[in-house]
Amino acid sequence: MDSFVPVPSFDSEKFSGSTLILPSVSIGNVPQLTCDLFIHTLHPERVGYIANEAVMPVAGPREGAAGVSLAVEVFQTKDQQWTFIQQRAPTFKGKRRQYVRDLVAFIQKHRFARVIVLTSADATFRTDTQITSAPFRFIGAPVNGIPELESEELLHGTGIGRSLYKALADAHVPVSMVVMFALEGDNVSDSFHLADVINAAAQIRSTQGPWTPPKSWDYLFGLPVNAELYQ
Repeated sequence: MDSFVPVPSFDSEKFSGSTLILPSVSIGNVPQLTCDLFIHTLHPERVGYIANEAVMPVAGPREGAAGVSLAVEVFQTKDQQWTFIQQRAPTFKGKRRQYVRDLVAFIQKHRFARVIVLTSADATFRTDTQITSAPFRFIGAPVNGIPELESEELLHGTGIGRSLYKALADAHVPVSMVVMFALEGDNVSDSFHLADVINAAAQIRSTQGPWTPPKSWDYLFGLPVNAELYQ
């Protein structure tokens, strides 16, 4: 079921021919953080949201704009070349398959030209060769500058990434999945690294410059410790 809800001014036909980039909620939340960088640097328009009962409902104030941020939102650049999904909450246990089916239905209905799934995998399961090389791999359609994954058996902690990739491939949707090996912790630097790699491969940005993180990142780990407490 396609559960996309567009904003009143958006024509869903604009999805046709666009490249869709979406994150899998996975270890370290690296894909979500990377999509934050894309959204806050490129300033795509918020064109709607996905209302799906398989995803935990969350809501909060939008950053830098009036309105409410929801669990799964959809953004598109002005030239319609790039569409981004940002997912801020995980799926409920036992409902992942339903969510994957609904995402595939959404993607097929709106005729995206290509899909890039971003996911992260537990770095503790890497092989010796992977430990001594760049922490990125791809599955599916080749991605410039990234080596192909040696074995899917090495993937742990990828959320719905593998299931979504397989479902899209089975539906004959042009899809690539980019994997970054990561560990839980402060994954901000990982997100910048993944954003750089995706941009180098797909040329998302037409200009050079640093990525712009959202203001909310200032408080990812709370406020700074008051040094006077230790005097």
